[in-house]
Amino acid sequence: MRQRNASLLAAALTLAAAAAHAQGAAPAAGTAQPDLRKLCEAVSMNPADAAEMARRAECVLSGAIPSNDRLGEAKVLSRAAFAKGEMSGGLLMYLAYLADPANRYLRNGKIDTEAYQRLAARSLAERKEQIEAIEALGTAAGRNHVAAATLLAGYFHETVAPRNVSRVGAMSALLQRMGEKSPVVERFGREADAIVKAGQTKTSVRNFFETYQQAEAVVRAAYESQSDGKRCEKPVLRTVSSGDIANAEFLPLEGNLVKDSFLLKGKWTEYWTFDACGTELPVKVGFAADGAGGATSDVRFNKGD
Repeated sequence: MRQRNASLLAAALTLAAAAAHAQGAAPAAGTAQPDLRKLCEAVSMNPADAAEMARRAECVLSGAIPSNDRLGEAKVLSRAAFAKGEMSGGLLMYLAYLADPANRYLRNGKIDTEAYQRLAARSLAERKEQIEAIEALGTAAGRNHVAAATLLAGYFHETVAPRNVSRVGAMSALLQRMGEKSPVVERFGREADAIVKAGQTKTSVRNFFETYQQAEAVVRAAYESQSDGKRCEKPVLRTVSSGDIANAEFLPLEGNLVKDSFLLKGKWTEYWTFDACGTELPVKVGFAADGAGGATSDVRFNKGD
């Protein structure tokens, strides 16, 4: 069982590394790791046992076993395994969701704006599979499934919602206590801790650091303007405070770990204070959830107007 869990964790991390807001790239047929291919040699073509269903779903999804409908078969098997209480099935439901080209917006490493907007505009009825996959992942993580917890930490890291930064920190700390010391988990923990030290943001870890780059540029320009052309290359963020979200709407997730973890709509303002080479400079950041798990941001030097 430990060997199988290790193979699932490897698959989860491979897809997670390729993912960005549900952008998991499925491995091509025949690219599965040698250990996994060996495990898949004895898998039944028509499994009835829940664990065997999950194993075949993993083998099919990874390409270790050929299938005429790789995604379709993996989805059916993983859902059936999960329904029978096999937590690996919950992880594989989420991996299959990530692997589906219909749920991706990256094309050759670049954002396909049309695809992104299409995903962001999906109705709740069109998000049924997304909801089901996230719920299953959260349930598996809550049952101490290490690979599921690792991927759930990645989901929190990428997805905008008010408590997701603290969720990343808590999940990363739990995983490390469970003995999971992967560089990805350790990085998640460091990033979440760094944000929490400054204050409370309502965006995701990923979006926070993307916005931080914009904020640094605004602060450097403001410092140069106020100091007769002097430059401050490394302003330091000191405090973060956040206002309430106006017209907030969340993906309707009910699981204890994932409830209110995906902000679909809503706008809010945060105030970030920087120390720019001894000068305190405030920045006003306007955020708006974009419907696809991210948020747009507008960063301005806060002149008090």
